[in-house]
Amino acid sequence: MKDAVLSIIAIGIVILMLFCNKKVRIFSIIKSQFQVYRNDSTKRISLWDILCFVIMPIVLGAIIVFGFESSIDEKLAGVLTTVFAFIFTVLFGFAAILVGKLNSDIKLEKQVVNETFVSIMTCNILSLCSAIFSIIVIVIKNNYVIAVLSLFIYCFSFMIVMLLLLISKRTYVIYINQKDC
Repeated sequence: MKDAVLSIIAIGIVILMLFCNKKVRIFSIIKSQFQVYRNDSTKRISLWDILCFVIMPIVLGAIIVFGFESSIDEKLAGVLTTVFAFIFTVLFGFAAILVGKLNSDIKLEKQVVNETFVSIMTCNILSLCSAIFSIIVIVIKNNYVIAVLSLFIYCFSFMIVMLLLLISKRTYVIYINQKDC
């Protein structure tokens, strides 16, 4: 019981730090990510994108954790911490490279670069949160808390995979447009 209470307090503190401090508030990045899911022709948020990038990863995470009763153990949490740290590092470097492309005169290229940059930042936030949750899984021993954290880690993992695919496709579009110029 002590582990559960301490875990909830720790998670609460992390949430307060991420969402309540004006200098690191990530609401604007999350809001911008939802704008990436906007359909260009209708100018409205695409329900299909919300399903694929948000709802389906949550459902898949719930199926794995509660349907298959497969929570993340200490060994997998250690591996995932390394993977998420690697993803964060690589994407952070890639974001720095993309910043140079933000000054494009081509409207479509500028939009694609902006949306790719937002998706990279969202992916970085998800990777960072997943790494933190993985570390907590290693430290605590409460099965209920591990199950909840596993759900978040699996959900974020599927979201990260989808965002990496989106980033790859958008990078390809940027490359093709640059090649055709």
